[in-house]
Amino acid sequence: MRLTRVGTLLAAAVMALAITATATTTALATAPVSKGSSPVVVVSCAGHGQVRPTGYDVGCMANELLVQLRWTGWRSVAFGNGDLKVDNCRPSCARGTYVRYPILTVLWRATPWPRQAGRKYFSQLTWIFTGSRPGHAAAAQTITLSYM
Repeated sequence: MRLTRVGTLLAAAVMALAITATATTTALATAPVSKGSSPVVVVSCAGHGQVRPTGYDVGCMANELLVQLRWTGWRSVAFGNGDLKVDNCRPSCARGTYVRYPILTVLWRATPWPRQAGRKYFSQLTWIFTGSRPGHAAAAQTITLSYM
């Protein structure tokens, strides 16, 4: 497989993120969790904090869904895998079918959750395709998550 310069840079950036996140998780895994601390959450479309969800609606429009999520770590960075279900919108998005793509998932950048004193939420989501992917998609994608 021939990689372009952009592809090579993207792969290097993803590997650096994974190494940094792994080192951070390893360091945090050895530190005890304080009794009063709450786990970092990912905020659902309904505004509820979730820990280790099995599914997540990306963008809250049901066009892209993370499904069958399995988490291997959940601290200030969360690692998992599952499938990205994408609506192919043929003949229209309302009548399209979903296509599944296997992914690795990283939730990161734990940020104070406004109006939730002392709680944090993941503000960044990265997925990395591990097999086939939609024709328009890069090998990895990072999006900013909302707390609303």
